[in-house]
Amino acid sequence: MNTFVVAGLAASLGLTLSACQTPQARQAQLATICADPANRQPNTFYWSECQSLYPSTDRQLQKDYALGAPTGD
Repeated sequence: MNTFVVAGLAASLGLTLSACQTPQARQAQLATICADPANRQPNTFYWSECQSLYPSTDRQLQKDYALGAPTGD
C-alpha cells in the first residue's frame, strides 16, 4: 500500500513539473496564437494577453469603447 502512495506522488510530481512553462516558451506560444488576427479581436479569449504583444492604437481603442468592448485595463 505504501508503495502505491509513493508511486502516485512521484507520478503527480512528474505531471506537475511537465506542465511548467518557461517565460520564453510562454511568449513564443503567445506570439503564435496572437499572429492570428481573429485572436486579437475584443471579446475573444486571448484578447487581453495579445494586447501585450500587439497593443491597440488610440483609434482602435476608441472604436472598441464605442462598441462596448473591453478597454484593456
